[in-house]
Amino acid sequence: MSYTNAQPSSIGQYPAPYLPPKSFMTTWLLSLLLGGLGVDRFYLGKVGTGLLKLLTFGGFGIWSLIDLIIILSGGMTDKFRRPLEGYAQHKKLAWIISIVLIAIGAVIGISTGVSAGKAVDQAVTNTPSVVKEPTIEASATAAATEQAAVEEEPVAEEPAEATWQEVVTLDGKTDKASKVFELTGAEARMTYSFKGGEDMSLGAIYILTEGTDLMKDGGLPEAMIDGPVSEETALHKTAGKYFLDVNAANFDGWTVTIEEKR
Repeated sequence: MSYTNAQPSSIGQYPAPYLPPKSFMTTWLLSLLLGGLGVDRFYLGKVGTGLLKLLTFGGFGIWSLIDLIIILSGGMTDKFRRPLEGYAQHKKLAWIISIVLIAIGAVIGISTGVSAGKAVDQAVTNTPSVVKEPTIEASATAAATEQAAVEEEPVAEEPAEATWQEVVTLDGKTDKASKVFELTGAEARMTYSFKGGEDMSLGAIYILTEGTDLMKDGGLPEAMIDGPVSEETALHKTAGKYFLDVNAANFDGWTVTIEEKR
């Protein structure tokens, strides 16, 4: 007769269910065909960013293209930050099909643009133009005025080198909007930092013209955030009055600063 020291198994304890990693091919096809509706992000379990992508129609096409490039480059992960299964085996085929479809779309767009351009040129050609011949007296007067302006023009001093000047800074934990500020059209940049937000966090930064109602008029965000980040990006805004609107959920805190070279 033999005895063992085996311990009885614990009662009522079960291992957590295993969720297999998401498929690269499925994610790529959903992004290519239905990326504007956020279906690819819903498939990966990223419900928050999937809803935002759906409501903005794929970030007006820009977000959809960025997600497709990230997927083709192997940088996309599921909500558990696991890489997609089957990327190494199918990436070449996915790249080829994507490039062919994008090229076909570009050719169609160029053909449409050329046809429209020819129609405009034809309309301009058929429009009669009236050209007045300048008189000798007017030419002499203009030459004399130009010569006087050249002689009297003072020597301009070289302006001092422009430096970054803070325009506005906004911080908080949830949704918040700034007061109206003015940009001169010079070189501008935005730095932002979002802390915390490891689980189901979602943020968007908007720079809107004065009088815009985001809920009614909509707008394209300057940046979208779904986790802790600290980055800087260039801004391309014409001269005018704007305000900063930040939407944030499940973050410990955030700060956004806009600067302009003056």
